[in-house]
Amino acid sequence: MSNLSRRNFITGGAIAALGGTLALAGCAPKGEAASAASGVTGEGAQAWTGTSNGKGGELTVEVITEGDAIARINLLKSRESYGVGTAGIDILSDLIVEHQTLNVDTVSGATVSSMAFLSAVSDAIDASGMKASEWKKRDKAVPQAPEGLETDVDVVVVGAGGAGYAAALTVAEAGKKVVLLEKLGITGGDTILSGGAMAVPGNWFQRKEGIDDSVERMAEDMIVGGDHVGDPDLVNVICNGAYNAMEWLIFEGGVAWQPYERFFGGHSVSRSLIPEGNEGSGIICKLDKRAEALKTLKVCRNTKAEELVQDASGAVVGLKATNTATGESYDFKAKAVILAAGGFGSNVEMRMQYNPEMDEKILSTDSVGATGDCHVMAEKIGANLIDMQYIQTYPTCDMQTGALLYVGNMRLENRAICINKEGDRFVEEMERRDVISNAIKEQTDGVGYMIFNQDGLDHTDIATVNAAEMDGLIGRNQLVKADTIAEACEPFGIDAAELEKTVETWNGYCKDGADPDFNYRAALNPIEGGPYYILAYKPSVHYTMGGLHINTDAQVLDSDGAPIPGLFAAGEQAGHKMGTNRLGSCSITDVFVFGRVAGANAAALA
Repeated sequence: MSNLSRRNFITGGAIAALGGTLALAGCAPKGEAASAASGVTGEGAQAWTGTSNGKGGELTVEVITEGDAIARINLLKSRESYGVGTAGIDILSDLIVEHQTLNVDTVSGATVSSMAFLSAVSDAIDASGMKASEWKKRDKAVPQAPEGLETDVDVVVVGAGGAGYAAALTVAEAGKKVVLLEKLGITGGDTILSGGAMAVPGNWFQRKEGIDDSVERMAEDMIVGGDHVGDPDLVNVICNGAYNAMEWLIFEGGVAWQPYERFFGGHSVSRSLIPEGNEGSGIICKLDKRAEALKTLKVCRNTKAEELVQDASGAVVGLKATNTATGESYDFKAKAVILAAGGFGSNVEMRMQYNPEMDEKILSTDSVGATGDCHVMAEKIGANLIDMQYIQTYPTCDMQTGALLYVGNMRLENRAICINKEGDRFVEEMERRDVISNAIKEQTDGVGYMIFNQDGLDHTDIATVNAAEMDGLIGRNQLVKADTIAEACEPFGIDAAELEKTVETWNGYCKDGADPDFNYRAALNPIEGGPYYILAYKPSVHYTMGGLHINTDAQVLDSDGAPIPGLFAAGEQAGHKMGTNRLGSCSITDVFVFGRVAGANAAALA
């Protein structure tokens, strides 16, 4: 078997928790036997290295062969996303070793990392004298369904992101049997792709820093931030439950938080906690581990929900699903079903159905699984969809992939200013996401830029935590580092003379302690002296505010506003909480508050 078990990744601790990427040192030259580096012990065993380029840069593996068989695969160098890319690699490694074949599909949700890993393994096999092309012709290996899977359970949960894990774990902790279905090959949904920031009013860091906050204040921020469209009762559930949800993540999930909070646009104070590792993967991997320890909870990957089952009274009493890897069908019987499959940000056709402006030209930060399947499935039995036209874009995203740019958090660290091609500021950097995104659309080429310097970067952990992202952006000339502002401007065609004036003006505002142009609401930090960095970015679809209409008990409502018995929804799946716009870090709070509400109420039916 492979030595790439998930346990090994998780207990690698410092590597993953601090970096958000996995970087294991030491690799032998390509195409050479490397038994000294591998610690090979079997008679006749040899080690061969193979290299490829992954999402995070160079990926190097060591394939241990015994005769013409693969005994083990070691990951020597990788900067793939922790919890996404690493999970996909783990799955593929086990399949290759167990079935002695390279005829395997990429892992859905981790396609790029999967392709890179398979390419590197193929490279190593060719180096050994065997032919990877022949290994690819062998019998196909597919991930198998969990052994001993029961289809008669208390609760079925659909979607293994933050909300789904919160719901399923809550059900299991109540002593009920629950199955958690995930249509992708990896778990985590959008939560694992996020920064994991969680808005918690009255948290201990606020108290330590003397920040005056309250549940009522956060609720008001959310209502105002959503232009008074969100349901105040649902908002109050989120805000009142935030602190308890945070404690649940700590004491039940083992999640650790950084010793500070971050300010996000639209909030009146800093109240957003950041998980250890600075990414949502630090939360999901802990919950995944917790799930493995519970005997009454089964997690089924590659399993797509197809149809809700009702009894004669209209109550939801089960669900039909299909294992996309094996083709096996399941008829689950349950006392309740919880839908927590996320939004529809990755479904362009569905986006345009409700908001024609959100067309294919706008990329998405969302998981490939965010396609609205469960919205459609629930609507077929009479569930009401609400606020579907409200779709949020995130302003600072990758020009080529649409992914969130964590280097762009320099803006949130109060160490960068946003500029356009003309070299001018065009928006307050701490504004709401929708305000900044709309402002970017009005700029030349629909592109925004961000300037900061080495001193500002050194005051954060962004360069350390996001080293792979920075290297990738620099390699694609989307992030430029130069000794002078003029040199940094040149690759983008930015007006250097005007930007120099803009920076000089900004530095003057910092000395005066006030920004008369845009009323900057955070600490003003100057950008003085090089090296300088300029980052280019565009908005991407980030969050769909609309979804299944729920009440404060997380029950799904029909078109008449009546609860559909046995059907619950949580997280981005459920609408009418955020209004027209979601404030940063409120989604993670919502996910774990309403995930636990749905889980508790569903368990009560069993």
